[in-house]
Amino acid sequence: MILVLCDEADHSAFWAAEALRARGLSPLLLTGADFAAVTRWRHSVGAAGADCELHFKGGGRLRGKETGGVLNRLSFVPAAWRRSIGGPDCEYALQEMFAFYLSWLHALPGPKLNPPTPQGLGGNWRHPSAWAALASAAGLPVAPYRQTSEDDPAAPWRRQAGPAAATLHVVGSRVVGPGELVRSYKESCLRLARAAGATLLGVEFARDVDAAWRMTRASVTPDLAGGGADLADSLAEALTS
Repeated sequence: MILVLCDEADHSAFWAAEALRARGLSPLLLTGADFAAVTRWRHSVGAAGADCELHFKGGGRLRGKETGGVLNRLSFVPAAWRRSIGGPDCEYALQEMFAFYLSWLHALPGPKLNPPTPQGLGGNWRHPSAWAALASAAGLPVAPYRQTSEDDPAAPWRRQAGPAAATLHVVGSRVVGPGELVRSYKESCLRLARAAGATLLGVEFARDVDAAWRMTRASVTPDLAGGGADLADSLAEALTS
């Protein structure tokens, strides 16, 4: 059983689930609201390995050992659960629940796009400056990154307005996107994904003033619908391998 894990408003995850169904697969899509409504949750870790079991309203059950590939687009503890807690120990409870999610997601046996990390449940959420440094080291032409002490510290975390001019998607060992960019930057994108520990990565490009392509952004939860049939085929292959 393939799992698609996401927030309620993640249109890319819903697109991916439909694309997988169109390819003869039967993904189970679970949102943050579904997790917040779990009536019983068992997670065991021992010498024999780790497993988890979730019981949902209405009698549904999910056992970790019975699952296959996971398209994991969760970034933090689901908002639907966060809205149910408060008080002076709220932050402590959030960190404890984050650790719980980190553990049970890690215990799922199938291939994960992306595996959970302490810096994000769906992959490492790096600062844009960190992505720029990693991309440059991987051999990608990178748009200059500048930030001063006078800038709003939170501003770089906000998504840039407007769509990217072009995006390459790394899915496992495959890179899909515009042919010109794939031919020029496939190996560099694969090196970037390996350095980032990401099995799914979106690498965005735009042309500079000299009309040369520059990497502008990378994301472990990229827009997927723009990748079309080639990306859907790559997702299906990676999640069933």
